[in-house]
Amino acid sequence: MTQALRERLDTLYAAFKRGQLDFVLNSFDDKAEFISHTPAHLFPFLGHRRGKLAIAEAFKEIHEELEFISYEPVSKVLEAEEAAVMLFIRVINRRTGRSVQLSLAHFLKFRDGKIVELREFMDSFSAAEQSLGRALDVGGDYHLV
Repeated sequence: MTQALRERLDTLYAAFKRGQLDFVLNSFDDKAEFISHTPAHLFPFLGHRRGKLAIAEAFKEIHEELEFISYEPVSKVLEAEEAAVMLFIRVINRRTGRSVQLSLAHFLKFRDGKIVELREFMDSFSAAEQSLGRALDVGGDYHLV
């Protein structure tokens, strides 16, 4: 099962990068949840979506806003009904032309072969700075470690 899940995830991530959203959405349960922990005012197409139709709208908005240059799984931890995937992504914002590259963490839960939950975490501070094209003033000195 683990090898089959690994191959399935590789196929789904490649399809998402190419914009084959119907193929990707076919893997989601009708009542699935997509939860992206990001600043909603900067990334309004992310956030919390419940149900396949709402997820479809989010994915459509993501692809309208962003051109995917890279969307590559770099590591996976798999269990029978769960997966954790680290991704390296590079996108170009279609409106601003700004390039953003960062790592994402996806945590997926499956039931009866369908995705019932996808939680996404990103370095939203870095993503915000890259999206805005400037450093964010957080007061005082800070250094990323």
